[in-house]
Amino acid sequence: MRRLLSSLQFRLVVGFALILSAALISVGWYVSAQSSRQAEQSEALRLEVRAERARAFLAQHVADRRGWADVQPTIEELGTLLGTRILVRDADGRIVGDSHQRWGPPVLPALGSRAAPPIQLDGARVGSVDLLAARPVAEEQRPEPAETELADRVNATLMWAGIAAGGAGILAVGLMSRRALAPVRALSAAAERLGRGDLSQRVRPSTQDEIGRLGATFNRMATELDHAEQQRRELLAGIAHELRTPLSNIGGYVLALRDGLLEPRDETFDIVQQQVTQLTRLVEDLRLLTLTESGALHLHVQPESIGDLLRSVVDAFSPRAAARSISLTHDGTAHAPPVLMDRGRTEQILHNLVENAVTHTPDGGAITLAAGTRERGRVRVSVANTGPGIPGDALNAVFQRFYRLDSSRSRTTGGAGLGLTIAKQLVEAQGGRIWAESEPERGSTFIFELPLSDSPARTAEAGSG
Repeated sequence: MRRLLSSLQFRLVVGFALILSAALISVGWYVSAQSSRQAEQSEALRLEVRAERARAFLAQHVADRRGWADVQPTIEELGTLLGTRILVRDADGRIVGDSHQRWGPPVLPALGSRAAPPIQLDGARVGSVDLLAARPVAEEQRPEPAETELADRVNATLMWAGIAAGGAGILAVGLMSRRALAPVRALSAAAERLGRGDLSQRVRPSTQDEIGRLGATFNRMATELDHAEQQRRELLAGIAHELRTPLSNIGGYVLALRDGLLEPRDETFDIVQQQVTQLTRLVEDLRLLTLTESGALHLHVQPESIGDLLRSVVDAFSPRAAARSISLTHDGTAHAPPVLMDRGRTEQILHNLVENAVTHTPDGGAITLAAGTRERGRVRVSVANTGPGIPGDALNAVFQRFYRLDSSRSRTTGGAGLGLTIAKQLVEAQGGRIWAESEPERGSTFIFELPLSDSPARTAEAGSG
């Protein structure tokens, strides 16, 4: 019962009933007032018509009799004919005739009385006539006039019509609100199941109104939650996959050393150290990725030379590139304007992009770093390499965590698959954007933009690293 009383449908029905009641009361009062007014006007008109007839009749009597002689029988006959008590006065105001004198002295004013209309003959006033109630007010209860009965009937008819209309209206509102609120009930049930962990819940928007748009929004939210849950599971699976191999290697070497299967030589410890370094790098990458995604990474943003940064990155990777006969150059950096950036994090972005380029560039290929000014207060930096390129459907996927173009996930094609993801997060944390372009068999280009130093300064520090 409490749930029913607090439901939206019940409140809609009650609200409609209150509004309908107020409307019916207002209409009833107005119709009743107008009926009474029309009844009074009709009664007044009828009395006026009777008075006019009485004046004409009595004027003719005075003309025929040369006075008010024998007027009493005439008045009694006229009173019976008109159904009204008639009181006649002469020119001096004395009562000379009363159609119902047997009822006693007349009471003035009485129901339906009017100011005594004058009786004229040849332009001279010879008397006046009063029209009074046909029965004394105190004698017995008068029968209700036809106008009063009409007003009562109108009020009764209006009341029953209002009751019928109110019942039909409440029923219609109940049915319509039930149908209109059905999507809301479905949405509520789906949200409840979604809250219990069933991320497959969706609703079918059946209308294009606000409720339909709310259902579409709920579906988008459920889809995003489902996508986030899938990403979480993929992240956990990726972390487990990346940790398993080095940990297994370390464990194998430790057991072999303990059982005497391997001699504790420098080469063996170097291999174990490489596995530990790989684990450390993976943990640090995951920590950095978590900080950037949560907005808790400190960024020390200030104007820096992007040209100097590109030259230092080229110098750092030149030995590795030369070992594979890869041409590693920078272009267009001599006049590159200062950029508003965190130098250390931007250097890490370039390291990750160049590391990815070196890994996927065949021997004898070329890698080119470039920086140039772009409109809207941003500078564009690119890292281009020759090689097989990236399929079109993978251009956005390369920035996902643990993604590798090689489905076998072999480490010969790269590291843990977090470098591009971290680069993307660091670029966006500095107010920029990053994307990839590629043509089959012509290589790939990774491009990111950062604001120039003369653009409005930003405060990008938050949380703790």
